[in-house]
Amino acid sequence: MKYYDITFHELSGKSVVKRSIPSSENGFEVWKDACVSYTDDEIQLLVNEGTYVTLKRPYIVRIDAKEVEGPVEKLVSRQDEIMGVVNTLSNMGF
Repeated sequence: MKYYDITFHELSGKSVVKRSIPSSENGFEVWKDACVSYTDDEIQLLVNEGTYVTLKRPYIVRIDAKEVEGPVEKLVSRQDEIMGVVNTLSNMGF
């Protein structure tokens, strides 16, 4: 399973971003996993806890999907960074 940041760009210049969306979809179909539901006329999103957004599909000009690190990879990366700092300080005698 891969993780993606999905950005829905509207004709007005505004955009809605959904972060760290897990998806097993391929390529251009990833945006569907960011939606609560979608029809030919609307896309419905849950942006934050309790914040629901309905986008009219004719006003969406672009949808971007960028692959990002998943939560586990972020945690491992942070732990590696902390251990690197601890080792550097240890080598310096602290």
